Amino acid sequence: MPLPTTIVKVIQPDSTWVVFTHLLMGCVLFIGCSKTGSWHRSDATNSTPEHRAYLDRALPLTPVQFRAVTLDARHPPDGAILLRLQALGVKQITLITFGFQENPASPHIRMNPDARWYSESDAGIRTLAQQAAALGIETIIKPHIWVGGYNPEGQTRDRIGFSTEGEWAQWEASYRQFILHYAYLSQEIKAPLFVIGTELAHVAKSRPNFWRSLIAEIRHVYSGPLTYAGNWYAEYEEISFWDALDFIGVQAYFELSKEDNPTLRDMVSGWEPHLEALQQLARSTGKPVLFTELGYRSVPYAAAQPWRWPEREESVPSDTTLQALLYQAFFEQVWSETWFAGAILWKWHPTENAQHPGRARDFTPQFKPAETIIGTWFNQSAILPTR
Repeated sequence: MPLPTTIVKVIQPDSTWVVFTHLLMGCVLFIGCSKTGSWHRSDATNSTPEHRAYLDRALPLTPVQFRAVTLDARHPPDGAILLRLQALGVKQITLITFGFQENPASPHIRMNPDARWYSESDAGIRTLAQQAAALGIETIIKPHIWVGGYNPEGQTRDRIGFSTEGEWAQWEASYRQFILHYAYLSQEIKAPLFVIGTELAHVAKSRPNFWRSLIAEIRHVYSGPLTYAGNWYAEYEEISFWDALDFIGVQAYFELSKEDNPTLRDMVSGWEPHLEALQQLARSTGKPVLFTELGYRSVPYAAAQPWRWPEREESVPSDTTLQALLYQAFFEQVWSETWFAGAILWKWHPTENAQHPGRARDFTPQFKPAETIIGTWFNQSAILPTR
């Protein structure tokens, strides 16, 4: 079910503009130009060889395996959200489950398989997986540990750690019980991937033997591929057990530009150092890279601080243009890399929730220009030949 023909005109403060024409088969035609570095597709015949090479790689030559989004639903959503995701070219939805830990030094994890939050509950996961499968969409489970209560500075799961081996043993036993529960559930719903942990930097770097043992145990109950979701900052490059997994998982909130009004070219260039590091790790491990999380808020500082969570009293303007350009830069620069396996985009909500005014500066691309860009690239990938 292709998306309808749409034209989105993206206007930047310096009058830079790029027009994306979204055709029925998901192709992209660049028909704009600008004084700050955007380009005509037709300029290729008059450009340098380096410029032509850049243009040639703007569109992917091979499809990726994962075209996924994270879906979050407090209550059972109506069928419209899954139909919309199918039209967007989504092949997998990802559901987040939580284990709760009092603080980083607490060795106990509380599970909640009967959570009242629908998409976090076992029953909700089973039902959503069944509904999605009827539309040709697979379901991935991605467990997180939630430490303490709400913290405007962000989560502290990366600091989980203990001073004695006894405490470590207690926590590891608790985590094993937590993660195996969702490994069994992943097998039951025929998940195409299981994420064995998310942003547990200190545990991941300091306890590699625990992870190797856990991975072996998970493979006895879940037959699909595995990954771990390592944070982009001071974690994913330091994981020593990638060889035991099937994908290098990265929470990809990389800084792309510190400019006040970054152009598309600025953000495309901003990917270069990150691509070099990702490619080097993929080559050294022989494993493809999967962005287990990628998202951009529609706010003016999204290119400089894409990881920054919304603050309750924040009073910045909405900037859906920048959000759209950030996604375009990602697709242009990363999507066609041969070592790249795909991305899980953050995040989607049931329709009535996504249209709430509070989402105007949120991560969701729903009902914003970025959604059209995502649909263009996701659908285009679907019609290309396999690798």
